Amino acid sequence: MERRIRIIWILSLASALLLIGVQGYWLYNQYQYVTDTYSQELAEKILQAGEKEYTIRKNNIKLFYTYIIQQNSEYSNTGEEGMAKQHLAFSFTHDRNESKPMAQKSIDLAQKALKMIDNDSLRHTALPKDSVRLNLSFPMQISTDSMHAGINRAVTNFNNPFDEALLDSILTSDLPDIRYTIKQDTVPYTSQWEKSGSLLHPAIAVSYVYSPFEKKGILIEVGIPSQPVFKRMTIQLLLALGLILLLIACLVLQIKTILKQKKLSELRESFVNTMIHELRRPVQTLKTFVSFLGDKEMRADETATEQVLQDSMFELDNLSAYLNKLKDMVRADNESTPLRLLKFNLEELTEKVIRLTHTPSGKNVKISARYEMESPWIEADPVHIANILSNLIENAVKYSGAEVDIEINARQKGRELWLTVSDNGIGIPYAEQEKVFAKFYRGTNLPGNDVPGIGLGLSYVKLITEAHHGNVSLSSHLGKGTSVTLYLPQ
Repeated sequence: MERRIRIIWILSLASALLLIGVQGYWLYNQYQYVTDTYSQELAEKILQAGEKEYTIRKNNIKLFYTYIIQQNSEYSNTGEEGMAKQHLAFSFTHDRNESKPMAQKSIDLAQKALKMIDNDSLRHTALPKDSVRLNLSFPMQISTDSMHAGINRAVTNFNNPFDEALLDSILTSDLPDIRYTIKQDTVPYTSQWEKSGSLLHPAIAVSYVYSPFEKKGILIEVGIPSQPVFKRMTIQLLLALGLILLLIACLVLQIKTILKQKKLSELRESFVNTMIHELRRPVQTLKTFVSFLGDKEMRADETATEQVLQDSMFELDNLSAYLNKLKDMVRADNESTPLRLLKFNLEELTEKVIRLTHTPSGKNVKISARYEMESPWIEADPVHIANILSNLIENAVKYSGAEVDIEINARQKGRELWLTVSDNGIGIPYAEQEKVFAKFYRGTNLPGNDVPGIGLGLSYVKLITEAHHGNVSLSSHLGKGTSVTLYLPQ
C-alpha cells in the first residue's frame, strides 16, 4: 500500500510539473508574440512622429523651387553593388508678395550652397541665376518616386535643418509613457527598426532617416514597458493561472484523498482491534456468570445468584448500548437518527445510569447529581439520553486519575434543559476542543496507551443532541477537568 501511494504521488507530481512546463512554454511564446507586435506598433508610431517633424519643417519653408537633375554613374570594383551619383542643381524663387529681405536671404542661401559642390565640371555649367548645386548620391535601382521624395527631403533639410527638439516634443506628446534616447547616427537609405535588450527588459532601436541621400538620420532607442505587454496578455495569463490553480487543486485534493483513505484504513484496523478489546470483557464476564449458574452448589446461594443476575444484565445492557452506538454512528452519514420521544423522569433515569456505572479497579469514583428543575419530567428519547450520560460518565472515569469526582447538573432555563456533566480529569488541550466531536478522533494527552476507545463517544453525544434539535458545548482546562453541556429544547 505504501509503495502504491508513493508511486501515485510521484506520477501525479511529474504530470503536474509537465503540464505546468507546457503552460510556461505556451506563455513564453505568447509573450514573445505580444512583445513583437507591440514593438512593431511602437516603431511605426516613432516613424510617424519623424514624418510629422518632416512635414512641419517642409510646411515652414516659404520658398518655391525647381531643380534640374544631371546624372553620371560611378562604379567600384570591390565586388559590391555599383553605386551611381545623381548630381542635382536647383534654383530658388520667391513669391511676388515676399518681402525683399526674404528674397535676399534666398539668394544668400543659394550662393552659400554653390560652395558645397565638388564637381568642377558642373561648377562652370550654365545655370539660371541664383541657382544652387547639391551633390547627392543614391542607388541606381531606386524608383523615380523615391528619388524625388529623397530630393525633396534633401532640399527641405537644406532650407530648414532637422530639429531634434521638435521631434522630441512630438514623441513626448504622442508617446507620453515611453522612455527613449535620441542620438545622431549614420543610417541606411531607408528607416528601419530592430529588437534589442533582453527577455525581461526588451527594447527596440529605430533608425529614422530624415535625409536619405545625405545618409543623415538618428537612432532612437526605446525600452519596452511591461505594463502594456502584460495588459494585452491578461486573458492568456488568467487562463494559464486558472489552469495551473485547477491542476494544483486537483493534485492537492488527490493527495488529501489518498491520505484520508490511508487514515481510514488505519482507523478501520484500529477499530477492529478496539472493538475486539471492548467486546472481550463483557463476553468473558458473561461466560464466567454462565459457568457460575452451571454449578448447583453455587446456585444455592440466593444472594450470590441475585448479584450474578444483576451483573449479567448490566453487562448485557452495556453490550447492547455499545452495539447500538456503533449502529447509530454508521447510519448517521446517510440518514437522520430516529428518535422515540417520550415523557420520562430524568432523576430516575440518571440514578439508574449512576447505579449501573462500572467502576474499574484501582479507582475511587464519586458521582453526585443536582437538579434545578420545577419538574423532573422531560420529553426526549430516554434510551439515547441514558447512553449519552453513560458515555460522558465513562469518559470522565477513563480520563481521570485514581480519585474521580463527577457531577451531573440538570437545570431548567426557560423552555430549554441544560444538562451538564463535569469531572476533575486530565482535561483537553484548547487546540483539540473542537476536534473531539469528530468521529474517530482521540486526544493526544491520553493517560496511557492502554486506554480503550475508538473516538466515537463525543461524536455520538453531538449526533443525538442535534437530533433533538439541541446543541452541545465543551469547556476544559488541562489538569483541572472537563465540562460537557447539552442544551435540549422542551
